Amino acid sequence: MPTRTNSPSIGRRLLPALALAALLLVAWLAYWPGRNGPFLFDDYSNLATLGDYGRIDTWWKVVAFLTSGFAGPTGRPLSLATFLLDARNWPAASEPFKLTNVALHLLNGALLAGLSAALARALGMARKPAAWAGVLAAGLWLLDPFWVSTTLYVVQRMAMLAATFVFAGLWGYARGRALLGQGRQRAGYAWMSVSLTLGTLLAVLSKENGALLPLLAWVLEALVFDRNHNARVQGGRAFLAWRWVFVRLPALAVLAYLALYLPGLWTGATAGRDFTPLQRLLTESRIVWTYLGDIWLAHTHDGGLFHDDIVLSTGLLQPLSTLFAVLGILALLLFAALSRRARHPVVAAAGAAVGFYLAGQVMESTWLQLELAFEHRNYLPAGLMFLPLAMALVRAYCNLHLRAAHARAGSVFTSPDGGGDREGDVAAPRPGRWPLWLAIALLALFALQTARRADVWGKPFQLALVWAREHPDSPRAQGYLANTWSSVGNDPEAASLLNAALRQHPHSLILLINRAGVACAQGEAPSGLRAALLQAAGHARLSDNVTQYQFGKLLDGMDRCTAFGPDFELRLIDSALRNPQAQTTAVRRDLLHRLALRALAHQDVQQAYTLDLQALRLPDLPVGARLRLAVELASAGQQQRALDLLNAVPSPLAHIRGWSMAAIHQRWLRHVGFYQQSEAHLRKVLAAEIAAKAPPPAAR
Repeated sequence: MPTRTNSPSIGRRLLPALALAALLLVAWLAYWPGRNGPFLFDDYSNLATLGDYGRIDTWWKVVAFLTSGFAGPTGRPLSLATFLLDARNWPAASEPFKLTNVALHLLNGALLAGLSAALARALGMARKPAAWAGVLAAGLWLLDPFWVSTTLYVVQRMAMLAATFVFAGLWGYARGRALLGQGRQRAGYAWMSVSLTLGTLLAVLSKENGALLPLLAWVLEALVFDRNHNARVQGGRAFLAWRWVFVRLPALAVLAYLALYLPGLWTGATAGRDFTPLQRLLTESRIVWTYLGDIWLAHTHDGGLFHDDIVLSTGLLQPLSTLFAVLGILALLLFAALSRRARHPVVAAAGAAVGFYLAGQVMESTWLQLELAFEHRNYLPAGLMFLPLAMALVRAYCNLHLRAAHARAGSVFTSPDGGGDREGDVAAPRPGRWPLWLAIALLALFALQTARRADVWGKPFQLALVWAREHPDSPRAQGYLANTWSSVGNDPEAASLLNAALRQHPHSLILLINRAGVACAQGEAPSGLRAALLQAAGHARLSDNVTQYQFGKLLDGMDRCTAFGPDFELRLIDSALRNPQAQTTAVRRDLLHRLALRALAHQDVQQAYTLDLQALRLPDLPVGARLRLAVELASAGQQQRALDLLNAVPSPLAHIRGWSMAAIHQRWLRHVGFYQQSEAHLRKVLAAEIAAKAPPPAAR
């Protein structure tokens, strides 16, 4: 906030930058308690590839890692590149990853301060007040406790890095737009063109929602830069043509891509989820309001990563809150559209913030069949959320100082909003400071809540307790706490917790799997658990990543478990193979391979070979699967069968199709010869072992 000072003018100009530096330091300290928190869930699947080829110490391994991404259509190679700053092998310590995330969050705060200041200037504020508004808006966003679950969840660096390039791209666009308004067309077009093109490219390579940058630029163009319809006056026909090419057409392309999935609203295809696209769209209308409440109110709750307890909206009146949520979102859209006519800059900023937020949610919070809710989906859309409040407080502070100055001079004060009064009659010449203290209080509240929440994220056991307490109806949260109790040896507490949760969700495979794990640890299974597991394995969504991972862990432990009998693993796999959800390639291949391992353990070599062959002949074969299964056969003394398996199934590197990131990854591995050399070595070893086992010629 601006304050009176006797320092030179250059010092006054540096005050906003110093204030921003102080806020960045406060944010760093607030997040510091969470630096030792654990890796979580998707961290493992995305980071484990750091160890796929040994320590990453050569360029071919760097490229292999950067092209190994599977989290989205692009593979997100730019995000993967940043993980190499923290580790080049696996397993690795979590602290460097989390501290890099915090540093990236601070960078985003600094970029947001610049963007917010540029938007405040475009809405009519003078340079210095706009700078202070930018710092305050960015500070409130930076310290909002809602971002702890994004910043300290390592894999969400993907969402954070995409936001980095979107904020930078929009700031560069705003800079170019200002230059265009000053008549510096060449510089203006250069700034705008490079910022949008490069920003979009880098953002998309970080995470797919970076493709929203042109759409967000369109929102700012309509609600901020061209709200007075003077674009043609500023740039002429050339600018209108440029805007179509660089802003509108790319934005329309993204919307057209999303529209391809609109028919799902009528067909009702679930795509392996527990809800239809229409149910998701209706439910998201309620979830968005929950997001907004959490962003603004700085609740003391943690929120967390488990949201499988959300009640679905199956219609506009089921539940009734859905109707009000939809009407509320329509009202927000109307307000954003009408804000173009607003004369007051704070109202215009509020319209821009609303439009920016809703446009930022169009990819992940509408009808695409993603998980229902994640807090990180708000990280980018909420970038301008606090700009209207910051502008209002800065304007109020400046007005109070101007009133006091005019009161001391005995003159008439005219506010920026129009109107005037005789301030000489006012008996309080000292300026009020309530906007300053309110801003400090809000920043302090946010910082304290962030520090409290980060402290919870730094303590794994406390984190599990908090999530289970705040989500009593979430099977995932209760299962996660039960696993935590088991990990510290308290199986009775885990069993009690799971028994209570199963009474509420008797068909939840996640809870049943965790209960089976406790039963194995205790050596005794409660009555009904066997039947419930078999029934759930035949009907549950095994294609869901979380369920698939948990089911795999259950099967992994069955060879050491005595609580269910010797053949229970086989019955589970057979039940899962009859599950329609198990027809997906990855699930079926895993189940067939497990049957092969079981057959091999029972000396049924022919059955093991046949099952392995079936698994390898399924589509989308991972590159190293042939070698792994052949090694398993060879380790069991079946070298000839291992060689037969290699001969029967061609390497997926022989026929690579398309140019997806997975195909690029395979082409690179083929180019460097990693798997070819490994296979050649394996064949040589197998041939030698087969020859060694062959009887001497005389014995034949």
